[in-house]
Amino acid sequence: MAAATATAMVTAALSSCTKRDSDIVGAGMPKKTKRGRSPPEEQVEAFFAAAESDLARRFAAKYNYDVVKDAPMDGRYEWVRLNP
Repeated sequence: MAAATATAMVTAALSSCTKRDSDIVGAGMPKKTKRGRSPPEEQVEAFFAAAESDLARRFAAKYNYDVVKDAPMDGRYEWVRLNP
């Protein structure tokens, strides 16, 4: 009996607490959407080329392996080619 009463109270509370979109804080404010143009393809390519070059340079410095030439370099590690 108490469970039924508690359920009825919760249902009544939920039905009285429903809010419309206009009642929500900030609902009347304009949405911040960016509708600008995307950057030129050359700029995107230059950005990723610089990032890739930096990553290859850091990898070569750390592991003494040139990923661009796919060849080991002189340094800390000794690389051995494995043939599958």
